[in-house]
Amino acid sequence: MPGTSHLFPFHLLHPDEDGDSGAMELAASKDDPLLRYVIKGKGTYPEIACNEFMYHKVAATLGLYTQGVKLIAGNQNYRRAAAIRYVPGAQKFRLDGSSEENCRAYFEFEALYVILNEEDSHEYYLDGQGRMFKLDNAASFNVEQATIMRFDGNPVGQLFVSDVSAPLHAVGYEWYGIKYKDFMERYGQAAVEAYLALIQRFAALDETALYEVYDSLNKQYPMALGRYYDEFVRIRKETCRRFLGEIKGV
Repeated sequence: MPGTSHLFPFHLLHPDEDGDSGAMELAASKDDPLLRYVIKGKGTYPEIACNEFMYHKVAATLGLYTQGVKLIAGNQNYRRAAAIRYVPGAQKFRLDGSSEENCRAYFEFEALYVILNEEDSHEYYLDGQGRMFKLDNAASFNVEQATIMRFDGNPVGQLFVSDVSAPLHAVGYEWYGIKYKDFMERYGQAAVEAYLALIQRFAALDETALYEVYDSLNKQYPMALGRYYDEFVRIRKETCRRFLGEIKGV
């Protein structure tokens, strides 16, 4: 990524504290001072950067609108930190009264929330052009701090994640149907059509489109982590196909 300067503490929602993602900073590009990035993952939370990185790349591959993200390279102090394009003046998104495009995007993002086993808050914002995007995606893919420690060869990671196949297969399948029924009852047919459309796109996801993403990840993390994400995506594709097959009979 372009060199950055003018680093200072920053948190969009918690100006006076770190928040759930740990300490964050705002960086301006040396090449373009108007181009700024939120730096996440610096310090003791190595899972934040890789999960944010993978989330944005998967979401973009599925056609969802996201801010650009890169893993920081060449700076040991920011090893395993992610730089996410900062959106100045972002406004809180509200579903009521939103455009048809943003409403559809909301339910598509909510489908991805289920597929990627997200556990963080549902934080949606509008950029300066009124397009909706999602914040805080670090709690996803069932990848935690102990997961990274295990792949790093740290015995503590082995203690807490003795079998990596367990989080891979913990798909939370019941939530696919729970969300479907909830959206149908509360928002109607258009909502579930958007929800199912994203699940269909994920089921047909071209996994080769993520190979370059894994190559970038491998420069910062053990190759075993890239293989984990690859297998995670494959298993969720199968899960999406299973749900779509069952929903046709509803």
